[in-house]
Amino acid sequence: MIRKIHGALPHLLFLVLVFLILQPSVEGTKSYTAFLIIVIAVEAALLANWKKKAAIDIGIIVFVALILWEYITAKVGVKDAMLYPAPENVFNIFVTDYEKILEGVGSSLRLMGLAFALALFFGVGLGLIVGLSDRLSSTVMPIVRVISPIPPIIYSPYAVALLPSFRAASIFVITMTIFWSIFMNMVLSVRQIDRKIMDSARTLNLNQSSMILYVLLPYSLPGIINSVSVSVSTSFLVLTAAEMIGATSGLGWYIKYNADFANFTKVIAGIFVIGVVVTVLNALISLVKRLLIRWR
Repeated sequence: MIRKIHGALPHLLFLVLVFLILQPSVEGTKSYTAFLIIVIAVEAALLANWKKKAAIDIGIIVFVALILWEYITAKVGVKDAMLYPAPENVFNIFVTDYEKILEGVGSSLRLMGLAFALALFFGVGLGLIVGLSDRLSSTVMPIVRVISPIPPIIYSPYAVALLPSFRAASIFVITMTIFWSIFMNMVLSVRQIDRKIMDSARTLNLNQSSMILYVLLPYSLPGIINSVSVSVSTSFLVLTAAEMIGATSGLGWYIKYNADFANFTKVIAGIFVIGVVVTVLNALISLVKRLLIRWR
């Protein structure tokens, strides 16, 4: 009985929220169409995962939070509506300002993509070189363990001052955020590979390049993807912070620009967009991991 009530609760909360949305709102509340579509999308996602207890719990939390937000801001009204905008106003930004939001997402993802490519190239390449050499690994790794914990965002002022453009400085900072994790995982994978695997590969008369391509890289692939997965949220945080310093586009710039004009409705909308983008990126990485590492 308790399980049935628990399973039905998020759907009942969904109905309560829809009923609340359709009620008259305080003055200044925008169209509820966009908000209602998003609420229905959340319910559809919940129905698609109705067998998962975690999905039910998440649905309960989300709908309770939205009900409270809607009731306090759109139905009762708050004294400072500028700081606490109604959900209708926030989600309506996705309709009225979608061009700037999409432009910001595109700009941020281009920077992120280039930084990821550079971090993968140098992290894997240098990791292989250091990992294959006893002398290099014993010399470089103690230095790396001192440097790598330093937050790369600290380098931002110097990068902006030294590099020719803000874009180059942003790419450098984001690359450093991702690089160390990939590099260290690559070195450790090469150093810790089972020597029986290496001996078996040598009996097949594989040359150095074939050994790297068919043995070391596949063996290191799970660690590399895990490093990328862990780095996504951190690198996007650094990217957003870097864009707030002096960029003219991107999601960080979008939030900072609107915050300067006290447009907190757009600020909250931008925060939601960042959450969605990071979630999608993590989902894509998980998909790539399942496709590339089928033996796990």
